Amino acid sequence: MNQIDDGLHMEICQSSKVPQVEWDDLLRSSDDVWFWHSWTWIEDVARAYSLENRYFVARENGRNVGALPMQMARLSLHGRECNRAYSLMMGCAGPFCIRGLQPKGRERILSELTKAAIDWARKTNIQVLVCSLPPLALSNLRNNRGVNPLVTAGWRDVSGHTLIANLSNSESDLWSDLSHDARRSVKLAGSAGYTAERANWIEMLDEYYRVYLETYGRTGGTPHPKGYIEALAKTQEQGNAVFWVGRDPKGRSVAFHSDARFRGGSWYSAGCCETEHLQSGVNYLLLWNAIVEAKRDGCKWYEIGEVYPQTEQEKLRGLTVFKSKFGGEMYRSYQAEIRLFDWPPSSSRLIAAVLPAPLRRFLKSWLLGITRS
Repeated sequence: MNQIDDGLHMEICQSSKVPQVEWDDLLRSSDDVWFWHSWTWIEDVARAYSLENRYFVARENGRNVGALPMQMARLSLHGRECNRAYSLMMGCAGPFCIRGLQPKGRERILSELTKAAIDWARKTNIQVLVCSLPPLALSNLRNNRGVNPLVTAGWRDVSGHTLIANLSNSESDLWSDLSHDARRSVKLAGSAGYTAERANWIEMLDEYYRVYLETYGRTGGTPHPKGYIEALAKTQEQGNAVFWVGRDPKGRSVAFHSDARFRGGSWYSAGCCETEHLQSGVNYLLLWNAIVEAKRDGCKWYEIGEVYPQTEQEKLRGLTVFKSKFGGEMYRSYQAEIRLFDWPPSSSRLIAAVLPAPLRRFLKSWLLGITRS
């Protein structure tokens, strides 16, 4: 068993580039990672959103024992620089360690990686660091206590919740786990002549993006650039994505569904549907087929996705209701942040305390800008 000895020399190496072979070798030695940690995905996201990558690698006596990828977005609000750094802007890819370490050794590596990221952030004028851990990583699935491992490394816990279905259950049990409304909708779509079939995402990219934009226009969200969607679609070529098309009784493509795949896990990535067919049940048919096919393909877990039980936002509430109809168990979605800009500043808290609440909220919003997004 590999152990971290406190007497050994540890160094944190950081760079905007890291050899793909070195990074991939490190990923293969860890149970903390998922697809989003892959070198190719990190680089693709950086290109799609014009981000600056920073790789932190922990080395002990020349051996790589852990790492943390970060991405910085240089933005401004009201003429003020509002830089923000993510462990990954699109996906969950926080710090990770190699297998076989003792708990204290893991804690030490995570702490040293965090310190290095904070030092970099201060020098680069970053206001906030945001980090998410992949729920389908083995170490997080095994975290029975539900304690965010980043807390002891100096991060502030802002975790959410996600639904994960255990695919070791039989198909009949998975079907029974669906709500009555979900089962009815799946049957309704099938009896009306709607079908779900696998397809090539790249070949259908234009058609998909058309429906995708219609969906975001309807829900009021901000769509991702086509370059990002294309990068996601290309992961199908390496077996890291499964793409589904829902067809109406005339054979037209009216809805789509995609999953990300990695190490025995499948994650509900995205879904979209033409407005005209929203009440047909085709979205239910697509998600149910995706769950069943993930089991048949040998996946052990299916992450239905993050849910927001107490949200007041209409879109998030609708997603929560929809996803909750497909069963699964509630897991912690480990998220954390470090804010390097404190409001109000300690030197001004007495003055800030006497300001009217609306004015305090406005000043905080103006000063922090995107750090709340």
